[in-house]
Amino acid sequence: MHVQRAHSEDLEQIISLLKQEKLPVSGVSDVIDSFSVVKSGNTVLAAGVIEPHGADGLLRSVVVASDQQGKGLGARVVSHLVDHFEGDVYLLTETAERFFVRFGFETVSRDVAPVELRASEEFRSLCPESAAFMRRSVEATQGKPYSS
Repeated sequence: MHVQRAHSEDLEQIISLLKQEKLPVSGVSDVIDSFSVVKSGNTVLAAGVIEPHGADGLLRSVVVASDQQGKGLGARVVSHLVDHFEGDVYLLTETAERFFVRFGFETVSRDVAPVELRASEEFRSLCPESAAFMRRSVEATQGKPYSS
C-alpha cells in the first residue's frame, strides 16, 4: 500500500471516515483533487489534505479507518503531504498534538496565523478555540526527516 492522489470516486469514503472520527467534512468536496490517500483495492484506509492558503497550507482531514489505526498509515499520509508542500504548513487539532510534533510541527499562538489562513472556514468556525494551533516552518524542517 502506498500513498496516492485521491480521485473523485473516493470522496464518499473519505467523508464517511471523517464522520466516523467526528472530524469536519465541510469543504472536503472542494479539495478532493488535492487529497492523498492510502487504499487497499478500492477501499480508502487513510486520507489527508493540505489546503493552500496563499503561500502557506492548512493540513486537515487527516483520518485513518478505525480498524487500521496504529499501523502507520496516518504517518505515511502526513509525511507525504508535508514533504511535497513548499510553504509553511499549519493545522488545528484537539487530540493529536504529540502525533504531529514528530513531523516538525510546534504549537504556536493563533496570532501568528497568516491572513489567508485566518479566512478559512476551519480556522474561523470548524475548530474550537480550545484546539491547538500548530505550524511546521519550511525553514526549520528542510532536510530533516520526520521521526516515527
